[in-house]
Parts: sequence; C-alpha cells; structure tokens
Amino acid sequence: MNALAPAAFVAADNRYPQTLLGKVAIVTGASSGIGRAAAIELARRGAAVVVSARRRAEIETLAAGLRDEGLDATALPCDVTHDADLSRLIAETRASYGRIDIAFNNAGTEGHFAPFLDQDDRTFDLVFEANVRGVFNAMRHEGRVMLEQGAGVIINNASMGGVIGFQNAAPYIASKHAVLGLTKTAALEWFARGVRVNALCPGIIDTPFQDRIWPSAEAKAAFAEGTVAGRAGTAEEMARVVAFLASDDAAFLSGHGLLADGGYSVA
Repeated sequence: MNALAPAAFVAADNRYPQTLLGKVAIVTGASSGIGRAAAIELARRGAAVVVSARRRAEIETLAAGLRDEGLDATALPCDVTHDADLSRLIAETRASYGRIDIAFNNAGTEGHFAPFLDQDDRTFDLVFEANVRGVFNAMRHEGRVMLEQGAGVIINNASMGGVIGFQNAAPYIASKHAVLGLTKTAALEWFARGVRVNALCPGIIDTPFQDRIWPSAEAKAAFAEGTVAGRAGTAEEMARVVAFLASDDAAFLSGHGLLADGGYSVA
C-alpha cells in the first residue's frame, strides 16, 4: 500500500469527494505538517497539485507517492523568501497546467520565541521575510494569474496568532496579524473580479512546527489539554478546512480568517 494512504484508504472512498476535480493547486511549505496534509487532501479531491518547499527530497517523495495513487502531482522547489523562486514556481506551474486555480500559501517560520525585550532585529527580519514578504510576493504573482483568468482562490496560513496574542512570540504574532491584513486587503480588491482570498487560522496542531516551538512535549501536551477541545488538532483536520475554502462550497467567503483552533480563542 502507498505510504501516503491511511490503512483503509480506497481511491473512490467518499471521504474524498471530488470537489476540486479539474482544478490546479499550488501548496507552499508542502514538505511536512499542514502543507503536506493539504497537498494530499487537495489531490485526493481531484486537483492537480504542485507541491513546493525548500527541501527537494521531501516534496519529490510526496509527489511520487501521490502519483502512485493515480493522482496528478508535481514537485517544484521554492524558497518563498526569494521572489525569483516564487516567480519561477508560478511560471512553471502555468506552463505545465495552463492555469492556477488554488494557492495555499503555507510556508513560513516561527523564528525565536523569547520575551519581548530579548527579541532582536535579526529574528524580526527573518520572520517577516518569510511570513509576510513571502506571502505578499506569492499573492502578487498568484493574483496576477487569477485576475487574468477571472477566477481563483488564495488561502493564506495565518495561525490563531493572527487573531490573538501570545507571550514570548512578538515577531511571529505580528507577522501573522500582517498576513490577515494582506488577506483582507486583497479580498476587498479582488472578490468582485472573481478571486477569493481567505486565511486559515490553526490553533495548536500536532505537527513538526508545533514540536519546535514548545520547550517540551509535556508543555505542549498540557496546553493542548487545556483547550476547549482538550487535545491538539491534526494536520489532516486543517487540510479539510483548506479543501473547503478552496471549493465552491465557500463561494461567498472572502476576506475571512477561519479559526480552526478547537475553540481556544473563544474560551
């Protein structure tokens, strides 16, 4: 059985309704976590998926696994902090598939978690280069193509940290608030022209990214247990939210930051 597939996976299983059949999707930061899960979900729902990240080996393995399932997947390396990489990603996707219908701008970095006064310019610049400028430039490239087509969906990964604050994470939190600002502004300008722009705002999710930001597995588990849901979310749960936002089921949603945080932010 393909290593990507859950034990009971069947290609025709209605857990993967073909809501994105014929669509072309780009996922950045697809080498692990939410990005990887989203790429798999979008592909299984019928989209041709271009998986992108800095780590070539991981995305090539992912794309090969999806092709083994009979799905359409291509790996294109990209560092979102380099605008030339983003330009090439968009150009090569369009050259291969003729259009871009969905873009999940997921790539980003957490930076260094420390008290506010211990944060430095280097960390601030690193975080904003990836999380804000990277998303901004990706949206500009994607938006040009989608506006020319007269249709498209952009989904940015903003985190619940784009809505609420956390101690010891000033650059990261500020960057995710900025992502929501970019999302709302583009949505206002592009919705009437056929392009929807929304954001996913995950809470604590069981991913390698989350493993890096907690001082210990025990601290992460304690936080997760203290949420309304009583647990961390899964990357697959976030992927299904991405698939919803990408589909026509979300046709009247634009400029929205969808909180998928197990109720944490409303407790």
